[in-house]
Amino acid sequence: MRRPVGRPADDRGGERGFALVLVIWGLGLISLIAFTVMTAERFRVLAAANLIENARAEALAEAGVNLVRLELVSALAGGTATPLRLATNGRPLICAMPGGALAALAVEDEGGKLDLNAASPKAVAALLRGFGAAVDEADRLAAAIAEFSHTSRNTVLDDVAFAAYAADGRAYGPKKGPFDSAFELDQVLGMRPELLRAILPYVTVHSHKPGVDPRVAAPALLAALAGDDVAAVAQLATDDEAAAEASVRGVPSEFLSPSTNRSFLIHAEARTPGGGSFAREAVVGLTAGDPPELLYEWRRGGARFRARLDVASGRSRANSWPPC
Repeated sequence: MRRPVGRPADDRGGERGFALVLVIWGLGLISLIAFTVMTAERFRVLAAANLIENARAEALAEAGVNLVRLELVSALAGGTATPLRLATNGRPLICAMPGGALAALAVEDEGGKLDLNAASPKAVAALLRGFGAAVDEADRLAAAIAEFSHTSRNTVLDDVAFAAYAADGRAYGPKKGPFDSAFELDQVLGMRPELLRAILPYVTVHSHKPGVDPRVAAPALLAALAGDDVAAVAQLATDDEAAAEASVRGVPSEFLSPSTNRSFLIHAEARTPGGGSFAREAVVGLTAGDPPELLYEWRRGGARFRARLDVASGRSRANSWPPC
């Protein structure tokens, strides 16, 4: 018999196989595109949720700061500068916020810190040595801090100082005026970032005292001013039990001054059940007039009490803690 005229059977089978491959490839491509779109959308949803939780934590942290501000003003009106619930030595109070959130609230008397505008270069050098600066570096930095914050007195010396900043590649020289914030230390010639981070919790520009009040000063700061070695200072800065046993021993009397109990740093750190977190800080001054309080600084804070909030969140429900 004669074979029907047309394409070979093998060719028709090959075309069907090729068409099947195209269909499978197309379906795979469509599936990949759909998966990519769904994944991207999922990440966008998660990112939006994180933004919402962090915004909620920010609002709660700011509420915590303002709550403590009210307590300070109320305490002053009642005849004392110490809030009933919070000590002014920086120890945190863990408390419950609305919606199952937790907060760590802390108050630090600025009189327990070394004032960059009022302290002597000798005291500043002792602080720097205690937190890791070598003797020569500490003396040089203490002189640079004094040079930065003191008003101009000698044109020749000012020219030398500005030339030193220019030689370091800086487009500015020493401020020649008081520090407005301790964060301006990063502009001082020779200040290392790691040393700056170490000393920032222990310096201020708001006490206006040449020394620190040992009743509210951090044990690590007292150890640095007493000339203790770097390891001992670091231990006191990180170990609560060691800090609790520290004393004012060995601190020269010239490095001590009573606090006016009128300027405070407030730290509020909030954690939401959805994972949002935020820390807000404010430095305020209490007055006897109207207004009863002045706001010196308002800034984002670091996560100082993250570990404590982790423990508090994992140990029990937020509503088992006292309300803020």
